[in-house]
Amino acid sequence: MVYALNMAGLLRKDEFQAMNKVGMSPILGPVLGDGARMVWRRILVLVCAVMLAGCLPVTSKAPVGTTTGLGADKALVGAWKGNNPGGKDFYFVHFLANEDGGMKAVIVSNGGGDDVTILRVQTAKLGKNHYLNAVLLLDNDKPVEGAMKFATIPLRYVEKHSRLMLYMLDQDKVKAAIRAGKLKGTIEEGTMGDAVITEEAATLDAFFAKPEGAALFTPYKVMWKVE
Repeated sequence: MVYALNMAGLLRKDEFQAMNKVGMSPILGPVLGDGARMVWRRILVLVCAVMLAGCLPVTSKAPVGTTTGLGADKALVGAWKGNNPGGKDFYFVHFLANEDGGMKAVIVSNGGGDDVTILRVQTAKLGKNHYLNAVLLLDNDKPVEGAMKFATIPLRYVEKHSRLMLYMLDQDKVKAAIRAGKLKGTIEEGTMGDAVITEEAATLDAFFAKPEGAALFTPYKVMWKVE
């Protein structure tokens, strides 16, 4: 599937070659095992749907960190490996630097199937906190439609000693912050209604630069750098 993306022009030649080096191509199936030719299509977007019967991740109308500058954290560039719940299945996330100063994230799992997930990624730092803004570009080999089209998924991350920890916004905490007037946003009707942050960029950044903003995130994934 990675080869097909290269042929379709979704990956540059250098990106394709970099992913081949860590086994993220069907050409190097033995590196990942027999089920290597697929992408973990549930990361960031659909893992919540599987676990919470349709709940989508918290999204924001504006990326986090526009006032300090969005870019590509060089520490993230390369391949990272993590384990799915249960420890049997693993996945690779390959961060590729774009010519426009951002990044792509291409996700591959050993779980079987032949789907592809690609995200556009921009990073920023607010105070002591590092943030990652992800926009889903391709899911399950299909263009993104519906609520997730062009939606920004803010995450917080900590990279240290070749370990990457990702934190996702907690739906309940964000809803509480919206209801308390600490953040502007919308909440869908029903107990499982999704939250969308609609705060303007400057106010959004000021909030997430504080410990109070960072506290809205909950641990999500842990990955290790593939050297």
